Amino acid sequence: MRKLRRPKYEQDLVGQVTRFDEADQPMARGDMKPDSERWRKYYDKHPSWENQGRAWAKLPHRWDGEFQDVILVPTISETIHFLAKEESVDGPVAEKKVELSPELATRKIKSLLRHFGADLVGIGPLNQYWVYSHVGRDKFGDKHLGIPISLPHKHAIVPVIHLNLDMIKFAPNLPIHLETMRTYSQLAFMTAFVARYIRALGYPARAHNLWNYQVILPPVAVDAGLGELARNGVIISPQFGNAIKLGAITTDLPLVNDPPIDVGVDEFCKECSLCAEYCPVGAIPSGDKTVVRGFRKWKLNDAACYGYHRVIGTDCGICLAVCPWSRTRRFPHNVIAAAVQRSGPIRKIAITTDSWIGRRVTGRQPDWLGALPPVKRKRNRRSSSGQRQ
Repeated sequence: MRKLRRPKYEQDLVGQVTRFDEADQPMARGDMKPDSERWRKYYDKHPSWENQGRAWAKLPHRWDGEFQDVILVPTISETIHFLAKEESVDGPVAEKKVELSPELATRKIKSLLRHFGADLVGIGPLNQYWVYSHVGRDKFGDKHLGIPISLPHKHAIVPVIHLNLDMIKFAPNLPIHLETMRTYSQLAFMTAFVARYIRALGYPARAHNLWNYQVILPPVAVDAGLGELARNGVIISPQFGNAIKLGAITTDLPLVNDPPIDVGVDEFCKECSLCAEYCPVGAIPSGDKTVVRGFRKWKLNDAACYGYHRVIGTDCGICLAVCPWSRTRRFPHNVIAAAVQRSGPIRKIAITTDSWIGRRVTGRQPDWLGALPPVKRKRNRRSSSGQRQ
């Protein structure tokens, strides 16, 4: 792993960079009710996507599918929803500012996040390229939809939680969906808490979680020195591969930024297309990078990915489960992982070596995740007078 002065993606900057409207991402479009005012306003601008939106509207939402225990995941989602309210992620800043050196503030914030469950924490500059241009998703009565986003914070703090490999190997079934929601709920709590703490110190801060993002997390994490963008659009960290979930806190608290890193992911993904091979709907490109909003990158077909989530009624995550970088850290895997970061020939050998890459591993899900027994309802009995007892 090499520390860099500038992120590697800058070499793929090939044109005028444009910010991304959150309304254009499939999850935002999937929230829309057919023929509502919001629907008409959006698809009048994007008529070619309307048939796709109508097809999604006929499908169940992810936790409405016919997988076991349809109560469990919505319960977690409701908790995250509460932590995503504007008053939870942002708020007034204390008038009295506590003076902290950047070094001390960095140590305190990183230590707090690790104490509350983060496996990694990175800090980087907030690049305005990665701030959404407009609010496109809103779970709170559409009162913020379409509002331009202004987020002039200097830093982005990015906590990372490692997904349990024993759960993601069941992708695309209930265990991985439960596992991703577990990590999102932890991230929602820790980012909301730490953002509130920073505001109490007298500095602006905003949390970003599953139901209320204002930033695009993967490139923000790259800038925070946590990894590199992979073929499937997720970052790969040297510690955990892409079996991770991210959160963010943006702030003006003086902090020390972590340098971006080079772990050989870009070169590795150019030659490895295992995630594309296993993607059931071909959403991950198997070919070269293309130019997207001014950057050359591998462009995920996010509409196909989201549509598959809706069809199966749960998260997919197959690409996370099959990625060589996400495998359990054991010898000799650690030795090979270190070698592929430094050597092109070893990288070529590793890509064709099943002992390192492995293949699709599945098994029987934990018994406690089995289906719930049917709900028994008490029948109202009537007395001889005909009144309910």
